[in-house]
Amino acid sequence: MSIKMSKRGQERYEKIMEVALESFLNNGYENTSLSDIIEKSGGSLASVYKFFNNKEGLFTAIVERSLDNFCAEIEEKINLKISHKIEDFLTKFANIFFDIICDRKTTLITRIILIEGYKNNASLGNMFLEQIINRVNQILVDFMEREEIRSQLDESVDPKKAAYLFRALLRNPYHYHAILLNSDIVLSEQEREDHIKTCVKIFLKGITK
Repeated sequence: MSIKMSKRGQERYEKIMEVALESFLNNGYENTSLSDIIEKSGGSLASVYKFFNNKEGLFTAIVERSLDNFCAEIEEKINLKISHKIEDFLTKFANIFFDIICDRKTTLITRIILIEGYKNNASLGNMFLEQIINRVNQILVDFMEREEIRSQLDESVDPKKAAYLFRALLRNPYHYHAILLNSDIVLSEQEREDHIKTCVKIFLKGITK
């Protein structure tokens, strides 16, 4: 959100975001209309265009906020300015990332993006790549490219590719199944802990000397 707003304008913005998120999650992207959002939020079409330009801009703002919250949580729980042992950092990252992956909202938003991308909505597909994948990956890449960490990695390791692989290990099969089956991810605390430990262990064996 780059425009300056009054307190009332901020409240109107937040209400539109709240109603739009609920509508997108319940109805999907295609079946969500701006007129429904305006009616439920008490806003106006002029406000939507002022804040977001169009429906795609509104959806993008919702996804970007979710991503901003994730990155903020990473920075809050992992001090990125200090040195960390590889295993400690990966475990902390994995716990935060997996919590978000298991959130029903994440599954539904991902389904929407994939469905719309398949329908040749290139801008949403690009947003998924640039805003979500690249920003999340960069946290891992920046860590692996630190001098004290890079020296512990196998010389053949490409941090960008390694970041993709680590996220894939954490995400699957649970996130993939939830998207395909439109279901919740239900794991016990022990199952969750075991999954993260296994992923970190496998990943470390593949990237370290």
